[in-house]
Amino acid sequence: MATIVKTPSGTWKAVIRKTGWPTTSKTFRTKRDAEDWARRTEDEMVRGVYIQRAPGERLTLASALKRYLKEITPTKRESTRVSEYKKAQPLLKHLGKYSLAALSADTVAQYRDMRLAGDPDENGKLVPRSNNTVRLELALLSHLFTIAIKEWGLGLPFNPVSQIRRPAPGAGRNRRLTPAENKRLRICGLRTW
Repeated sequence: MATIVKTPSGTWKAVIRKTGWPTTSKTFRTKRDAEDWARRTEDEMVRGVYIQRAPGERLTLASALKRYLKEITPTKRESTRVSEYKKAQPLLKHLGKYSLAALSADTVAQYRDMRLAGDPDENGKLVPRSNNTVRLELALLSHLFTIAIKEWGLGLPFNPVSQIRRPAPGAGRNRRLTPAENKRLRICGLRTW
């Protein structure tokens, strides 16, 4: 059974102590909200599906991404490390203030659309990003959520990136050197493949 008490600031705090589960508490504006949350949470505990969401609600994307870049990225190849640091910058700029729990599929889709439409440069002109750039940024964000759920145990219900459509990768390069271009490169001393 949950304990619901009124705090000195006039809010209501619900505290749940249940054998086999960590003590859980949350503060609400109304007593009814506290009772509803407590009832729902206790029901999830009884059914065995309770996920402690508080760490995911407190941790911002900026903090999680910095932790990811510090712990996970160094285990990757050098070229991947450099590219992940670059891909992290627009994510930090646009989504960094969101908590991980607050990032919904809708928010990520808006980010995707905004990046494809373009970011303003120093002159205020919109510079659209390629499909592949945005796709790789979303892949980094998706892997961050996977690590946060599986390894860091943040109690997030799902990965919001997996719920959205990703941009198709652009058409690959299909142009080959002409014999004349190949000859000019050999004269310059450059190796051709």
